[in-house]
Amino acid sequence: MTPSEIKAAMAKVGGTANKHLGQHFLIDNKALEVIVESAEIKKRDRVLEVGPGLGVLTRELINRGADVIAIEKDRRFTDNLNKIAGLELHIGDASKNDWDSIVGSKPWKFVSNLPYAITSLALRKALYAKNPPTVIVVLVQREVAERVLARDGKTSLLSLMVGLASTEADIIRRVLAGAFYPPPKVESAILKIVPTYNVQRTTSWGIEPEEVMKIAKQGFAHPRKLLQRNLGIESGQWQELSKQIGFDIKTRAEDLKVEQWVELAKTNKGSGE
Repeated sequence: MTPSEIKAAMAKVGGTANKHLGQHFLIDNKALEVIVESAEIKKRDRVLEVGPGLGVLTRELINRGADVIAIEKDRRFTDNLNKIAGLELHIGDASKNDWDSIVGSKPWKFVSNLPYAITSLALRKALYAKNPPTVIVVLVQREVAERVLARDGKTSLLSLMVGLASTEADIIRRVLAGAFYPPPKVESAILKIVPTYNVQRTTSWGIEPEEVMKIAKQGFAHPRKLLQRNLGIESGQWQELSKQIGFDIKTRAEDLKVEQWVELAKTNKGSGE
């Protein structure tokens, strides 16, 4: 869609893009094509889309043969979306909806131009669903995509969460602000993540990822503080842990690798803390 087409479409529903919901409509056909190609959409693929809005990506996915399930919070788009043949529409807040009941037990893919405000939560709900998607391809704020990829020395709760639940995470393409209408104040990026299955995660790490995230949330509570202080571990025990796991006693949460967080969580769980 062109900016003029978007303006006309929005005028019909009685308004403009909702800044509070982070609505920025994609007008770059090349970016649209890269999203769909990166998700390797095939006929009869089940795809979950969050925030379809005017249905630009939705129609492209359906044109490629996908069965699309969409969650849309803005009721202004309901009538238009319901006219799209082959779309299963759920009106509601994707941050609160039960994704497990929506996607069910069959294989599915998560493909979306995500509203910036719910990016982290949407990734978590997808990655940690009872039945995770086979692939995630989302258009997100570039800074967020870079945080997903950040590792030891710049690790965050987001990158740890993704690292524990996937085998691959890559930025496929940077997308300039001019690819959207209205244009956001920041650049975006197409992010691709290949999740692992839940059983595979536990087998691979030797612990439930949720157990690792539990201690990590405590560790990142005050990022500028030393990790020992955030976790409240006695100095002698901390020195032993640093030798055993291989980190400096003055380390901060962002300095630990995913594997070190796993070992720290195992030790913490074993101690009964």
